[in-house]
Amino acid sequence: MSPYLWAPGISTSVETAFGPLEADASVNDVLSATDFALMGVMEARKGRWGLIADFVLADLSERADAPLDGLFSRGTVETELRIASGYAAYRVHQEERVAVDLLGGFRAVRADLDVTLATGALPGRSFSPGDSWVDPVVGGRLRLALNERWFATAMADFGGSVGGSDRTWQAVATLGYQINDRWSVQGGWRQLSIDREMDGRDVELDLGGPVLGLTARF
Repeated sequence: MSPYLWAPGISTSVETAFGPLEADASVNDVLSATDFALMGVMEARKGRWGLIADFVLADLSERADAPLDGLFSRGTVETELRIASGYAAYRVHQEERVAVDLLGGFRAVRADLDVTLATGALPGRSFSPGDSWVDPVVGGRLRLALNERWFATAMADFGGSVGGSDRTWQAVATLGYQINDRWSVQGGWRQLSIDREMDGRDVELDLGGPVLGLTARF
C-alpha cells in the first residue's frame, strides 16, 4: 500500500459562448493555497499477474486575469476531481534489476467545475459543468533497481471511449529508496490529462506536479 501526497499545478480550458476560457495555477500557487491532491495505490501480486488500484482526490482552483479578450475582468475555475483507476498487470519481463509490466484496465472519473466570470466589458456570469464516466486504459510500467537500495519506476497509460473521455493519459516517474524489506519511500512527478465534453462544453484538464509517498509491503 502506498499513500502519496501530490501537489499538481493545473491548467484548464473550458468552452464558453465567447471562446475557450484558459485558466491555470502553478505548483507554487497550489502549495501556497488551501488546494490539495491526495493519492493512494494498492497492489497485489501472484506470479506474473498483479492487480493495482489507484485513487486520486483533488480540489484545485485556477485563475485568469482579463480573459476572453478582456470581456471579463477575471475568470476563476474551481475543480473537484475524484478518480479511481484499476489495472490488471502482467509481467512480460523479469531480470535481477529490471521488471516490465503490461497494464490494462479502467479509469473512473467524477469531475465538477465551478466557473465564474467577473464583470468586465460584459456582465458577470457563472456555470458549473460536471459529469461522471469510465474510460478503458492500457499502459505499461518499468521498475529498475539502481543498486541494493535505490530504484526507479516509470508508468504511463492512455485511453478514451465513446461516452467517456475524448482522450486521457497519465505518466508517473519516481526515484525510490528501500529502507528495509517492508518500507520504501519514493518521490517524483505525475502528469494527468483529461479531454472531455461536459454539459455540452469542451473541457480540457491538465495536472502535473511533484509526488512524495511511502510504501509498505505485507
